[in-house]
Amino acid sequence: MKSLTAYEEVKQKITEDLVRGRYPMGQALPAEKDLSKELNVSIGTLRKAVDELVADGIVIRRQGRGTYVTEHDLKRLLYYFFHVVKHDAITKINPRVELVSLTSASANKEEASKLNLKEGVAVWRIVNRLYLENQCVMIDQITLDKIRFKNLTRIDFVNRIGSIYQLYQMKYGQTVVRSSERLRAGLVGKQYAEWLGLKPQSPVLLIRRVALGIQDEPLEWRISTLNTNQHEYFSEIVA
Repeated sequence: MKSLTAYEEVKQKITEDLVRGRYPMGQALPAEKDLSKELNVSIGTLRKAVDELVADGIVIRRQGRGTYVTEHDLKRLLYYFFHVVKHDAITKINPRVELVSLTSASANKEEASKLNLKEGVAVWRIVNRLYLENQCVMIDQITLDKIRFKNLTRIDFVNRIGSIYQLYQMKYGQTVVRSSERLRAGLVGKQYAEWLGLKPQSPVLLIRRVALGIQDEPLEWRISTLNTNQHEYFSEIVA
């Protein structure tokens, strides 16, 4: 087994502290000189570890203020995780999410595989309708591990402050730092077609996403069904 370099060990230690809740969301990490002294490493080694945490989206540097634990807000939701715009649009419109259902179920084979669970264990299944300018443009089917998101209720979901990812972070200490997505074409079923204003079996875009946490653990499995008549999936890569 490959041994870790000094900065990788530092990165791992800080990550473990984050998972344990030593540094809550939105809180600054200790000053570099204090943290390097605590971890008994050079400033250079510490900075290299923190650079990787920044690149992973786990912490964020704020000019002149320090390094902070990533906190979900509307800007982060829109620019990192929400990728739907009108055809040829260059700006994103704030989405409105409407909960359709939140039910307890047994994980099927696909859900279990995506969330690293055993088939048949208890999961939450959530269906949302997403609106832009009062038009339903996308349906999200979300699956969550019931053990990780214990006692989730419809009231919690509907009355949350901020985004769904903010709810995960604030109530359950589960921070989504990145997602892995695959896109494919599909045909829409009767119920989703009605919600999206389409005819059954119309072509749609299916966005299949695993949301990953601080330690690259899968937190959420989501299949989004997008009506592409007026809207499209948008992705921007910054070099």
